[in-house]
Amino acid sequence: MPIIRKMSARDAAFQRFEAVKRSREKRAKQKVFFVEGVHPIEQAVRFGWAFEALGYAADTRLSGWANDMRSKARAETEYQISPALMDELSEREESCELIALVKQRQDGLERMSRASGAPFYVLFDRPQSPGNLGTVIRSADAFGAAGLITTGHAADPYDPQCVRASIGTVFALPFAALESVDAVMAWLDTLPVRPRVVGTSAHGSKLIDAVDLTGPTLLLIGNETFGLSKAWKEACDELALIPIHGAASSLNAGCAASICFYELARQRANAAL
Repeated sequence: MPIIRKMSARDAAFQRFEAVKRSREKRAKQKVFFVEGVHPIEQAVRFGWAFEALGYAADTRLSGWANDMRSKARAETEYQISPALMDELSEREESCELIALVKQRQDGLERMSRASGAPFYVLFDRPQSPGNLGTVIRSADAFGAAGLITTGHAADPYDPQCVRASIGTVFALPFAALESVDAVMAWLDTLPVRPRVVGTSAHGSKLIDAVDLTGPTLLLIGNETFGLSKAWKEACDELALIPIHGAASSLNAGCAASICFYELARQRANAAL
């Protein structure tokens, strides 16, 4: 049974929820992150993430869904929060019934390494926007990726904006942050079959549909402003080009990623016929 506590003032518990929501440094130090919303909380429960705390409005009748999530989440502590403070903690115009502090996981690479068949992995090089990162996670999960890696100084996958943009798929898709090209290459060498490294660039040598994506693949997505780093371009087995014909010189990172994921899924579906 969880410990039940009241939150009727901006006390230490309130400040912790607020700090974890706002500060990447606090999230990293305390190894928890702020979660709100039906889909994210459902997915966190579904995929077995550990809940440190749940919060809900005091003196309010909860829905059957909220009580079901409380039962399944098995949070260590539950906070009955005054409605005014609940509104302050919420990032929505109308606050969700439940907010939570969920424990971070450190087993992303391990989970990715267990993928079988011809897995494809996604690498997002130095993503700047948590929202873009969440969008790429959502698309990667939709098209069957085995996991996502970020490199360099990257947006935080535990940022509330990323969790929200991912529609909760951040709880389903394994992810990990690695510092450098060398660290990623060292990990690839530990896999049973080393994936082919395919980058995306406006200066690619082949159109994306001419690149064989049916085998184990690491698909690279570049930084929103600068694209792939020089080191990553040199590390690629192939640089692919998405043909565009409008005034813009490039696509949004999330759009480019989704196009590449679709092409990979298309090729694999055709190969299976």
